Amino acid sequence: MCSICGIYGRRDYTLELKKMIAAMDFRGPDGCFTYTHRGFYGGSNRLSINDLECGKQPFKNADGSIIIFFNGEIYNYKSLKKELQKDGIGFFSHCDGEILPFVYQKYGIEGFKLLDGMFGIALYDKNLHKIFLVRDIAGEKPLYYLYNQEIFAYSTLITPLCEILKPTLNPQAIWDFLTFGFIPEPQSIYQEIVSLPKGSILEFDCHDLTLKIKDFKEDCLKIYQVSYENPILATKEIVSKSVRDRLLGDVKIGAFLSGGLDSSIVSALACKDIANFYTFSIAFCEGYDPHSAFVNESAFSQLVAGHIGSKHYELAISAKDFGKELESFVKSSDQPFGAISGIGIKLLARVARAFGVKVLLSGDGADENFGGYAWYPKLAFNNPQSITSQKPKGWHYYAFEEEKRALFSKDFFANIQSSLQYFPNPNASPLAFITFDREFYLPYEMMVKLDRMCMSESIEGRACFLSPAILAFTQGLGYETLLLRGEKWLLKEAFKEILPKEILNRDKHGFNAPIDYWMKKDWLWLLEEALSAKSALSRYGILEQGAREFMLNLLFSSQARVGNIAFYLVVLNLWLENLS
Repeated sequence: MCSICGIYGRRDYTLELKKMIAAMDFRGPDGCFTYTHRGFYGGSNRLSINDLECGKQPFKNADGSIIIFFNGEIYNYKSLKKELQKDGIGFFSHCDGEILPFVYQKYGIEGFKLLDGMFGIALYDKNLHKIFLVRDIAGEKPLYYLYNQEIFAYSTLITPLCEILKPTLNPQAIWDFLTFGFIPEPQSIYQEIVSLPKGSILEFDCHDLTLKIKDFKEDCLKIYQVSYENPILATKEIVSKSVRDRLLGDVKIGAFLSGGLDSSIVSALACKDIANFYTFSIAFCEGYDPHSAFVNESAFSQLVAGHIGSKHYELAISAKDFGKELESFVKSSDQPFGAISGIGIKLLARVARAFGVKVLLSGDGADENFGGYAWYPKLAFNNPQSITSQKPKGWHYYAFEEEKRALFSKDFFANIQSSLQYFPNPNASPLAFITFDREFYLPYEMMVKLDRMCMSESIEGRACFLSPAILAFTQGLGYETLLLRGEKWLLKEAFKEILPKEILNRDKHGFNAPIDYWMKKDWLWLLEEALSAKSALSRYGILEQGAREFMLNLLFSSQARVGNIAFYLVVLNLWLENLS
């Protein structure tokens, strides 16, 4: 696990490369490396997880013609290594990244579809004089790039690319941010910088400075498709293997444990294979929110920890504690990002680090892949309480278009497109909306949160429900099968023998902070500041006249989603202040 960056250009970019590497040192405090050749400048920071003594990058093939910088983990590297050893290839460590140059050497770019892992890979082929960027199919690891007629550059994060040029703000990204609380890929907060789509390979030709992108996700999933007679047994086998594979490493491993079904399954399975397994949870001191109800789940996490025998740590948190982390949260997010639960993830990652843990397992992805959201059954009936003319089918949606028009300047947001463009057709099948969550909300919110917040504390976060085998399996499940006996029934049946009944029978509750309560009480001053005439939002010309009065009226209208909108404005303002 680390961060990577690189540049190709016709002048010396040594200084820019050093600055880019330094900007991401928190993601890899255990070492930094560089390599240059014929206009290619590559670098990385390392967070050592596998083979702590070895692992120096770049990884190379025998003759040094294939150069690879790598961020992530390859969970099936041992089986791939055995195949390569049959060809007489020798290895000198048990670093997973060491196999990558030889996978490419044997299979070409088709070899990347064989990988089970989370990764951002930069490959420089000296013979072809080409650069390849590769990103995992679930979008767990980020990879951004910029490209013009003079330069091609890439980075794990957006901020280091600002060392190359001074980018301009992207109005569409800001418009979408207030609706989702994240910026939909492939766009970023800057017009010149874009994300490499998940499950794709970018090929940049250093001769004629052209690039092309190829998707390999479906080819990868075909490899992992299997037939099954009993979906419950298949769920048990595939999920158990996914968790087991994600125990790879030579460091202490722990898990986030909220006391919900997903994190409880992950923790229970991991605890079977790891002695002295650590689990971490949050208890909110203010336990009630008018829309989130009782958000303190500590009793459930304690129940599971006692049941599986983990070493459990619980962090008690208040609005004041979260408030102290706001600046750090905004900085760690790299670009505007409003999932407030990310502050909790960040704080727990910091605690885990203090305990000597360097890897934290997560239950992210189970809801989207196994039908865990309460609104999924309603999709079959077009429940009018869930769907309005303004709000598409779904929960992960906040500011409406007319609200943004009242808040945002018409001049700054000229020629903007509606954020409704991302949603499926309202008449699409129920499964289409579940697929939308898998392809949109899961990677752009959940995976961004896990990666940015964990890595900001030099911790590797691993999502256990996103293996290619799980994705291939759940993609093949029809809507009726997925929800045959209610939300996540397959997971409940598959793992009922290893979990307390209270966990199996409880309703789903997200890892939520009481944001509506806080925005109207402890954090109201932050919103007032963001909407003031002296705020960064005002100085950049983003706010419409009357935005303050409109937003305050909206906040106190008692609608369930408006606390999030208020928080997004606070985050956007803080991010712009840091930019200034």
